[in-house]
Amino acid sequence: MVIGTRLMAETLDPQQASNATNEFYNAPVYNTLVTFNAQGELAPELAVEWEIAKDAKSLTLKLRDGVTFHSGNPFTADDVVYTLERAKKVGTGVAAFIAGVESATAQDDSTVTIKLRETNLDAINALSMVYILDSALVKQHEGNDNAQQWLANNDAGSGAFAMKAFKPSQQVSLARFDGYWEPLAGRPSVLEMRMIPEASAVRDELQAGGIDIGYEIAAADKPLFESSDKYQVVTIPGPIQTYVNLNMKGKWTSDPRVREALQLSYDYQGHLDTILHGRGKFATGLASDTVRCRAELPALHQDLERAKSLIKEAGAEGATLTLAYQTGPVEHNMAGTVLQSSLREIGLNVEIKNVTFPQYLEMLSSPETVPDLGIAWDFAAYPSVGPMLQRAWHSSAIGQTNASQYSNAQVDALLDASAESVDAQQACDDLVEAQKLIAADRPTLYVANRAIQIIADKRVTGIQFMPTSQVFDASLIELAK
Repeated sequence: MVIGTRLMAETLDPQQASNATNEFYNAPVYNTLVTFNAQGELAPELAVEWEIAKDAKSLTLKLRDGVTFHSGNPFTADDVVYTLERAKKVGTGVAAFIAGVESATAQDDSTVTIKLRETNLDAINALSMVYILDSALVKQHEGNDNAQQWLANNDAGSGAFAMKAFKPSQQVSLARFDGYWEPLAGRPSVLEMRMIPEASAVRDELQAGGIDIGYEIAAADKPLFESSDKYQVVTIPGPIQTYVNLNMKGKWTSDPRVREALQLSYDYQGHLDTILHGRGKFATGLASDTVRCRAELPALHQDLERAKSLIKEAGAEGATLTLAYQTGPVEHNMAGTVLQSSLREIGLNVEIKNVTFPQYLEMLSSPETVPDLGIAWDFAAYPSVGPMLQRAWHSSAIGQTNASQYSNAQVDALLDASAESVDAQQACDDLVEAQKLIAADRPTLYVANRAIQIIADKRVTGIQFMPTSQVFDASLIELAK
């Protein structure tokens, strides 16, 4: 089976699997300790049982027997300990998910205990983002960079497929691992994952039969395949949501009347129809509806007359606001153009700042450079809204990932209480209340959730939504004969 996608892998080191571009290629090769099924329920993978201490300050996991790495090495608790310790040493990517881990200890070959720095009911969920490494193999290639260079191009996994070849910016070639602990009857013997930068080239390869699955074709090309006898259009929910973050400390955007006007200015229907071409839906909260403990909020709508009135009332007519967005993502680029037009229509001038994502993060690091408005994507890495809210809205994240410089002591207290709680329902209630308070302060435009559309040969099954996969998990694909 051949997959064609515009996702260009930067590295195959699973440490960097927090990036969707890399994770797509890691998922067939590696396993995590736990995962989430399509219904958003925590499910076993390399760990089959787990117990959370009453104070939620430690986890004990019972590991799956009979698991073998592609190298032939047996999977044991030592591999879990090594993976967690390496992740913390490297300090990037998935290290953010296990920042609260103090230590990991192998009790025996099939039992590992993870000690946390503080109470954290969410720690077990976070393990769904950490791919487990073949420690015996990786240690042979550690060098002085914790094997980052070696893992960028090599395989140390136990997943459904083993890597055969990697050509950067071109192709990842995988072969079915027949020693895998969870066989699927229709899993292909060979999986080629081709990196194709242009949407038109993905379309052409599909039509020519060069690929069996195509991801990220242009919306205008969708009708070519909808009536095809050979191909199917598969649509699955996307965890990514589009936002316009408003600077709560900006000269004009610190005024709640201006923030309300900005929310009322945007053409949400146009975004859905023209930018996403119907591939998605209006956002109804601060996170997508694929996560637990989210507050369902009213979808935002456009009301230009009311927006103009609020701008006039605030004395902001003719004011200039800075708008930062990336030109690379088509959705951001088009949304920037639409937003610029909308703001001018309600009496505001716009200064555009085109940035890369690292440049945008750099702008957030200093109060003087935070833009008045910033278009961005965000998502919960796994179906739990708490860590996402901590990262985006807790005042301690100002200067880092709190793009709106948002600060509300009541929200901070609720987020802290949720993180420290040993009562799952109370923790969830606190998160819902925090979201309602945040929304009432109007620090963002929550715009839309993109749906993921894939063109696939009609014999292909298994393309499905998985909460920890930002696209889809290629290891679950089957091909009917």
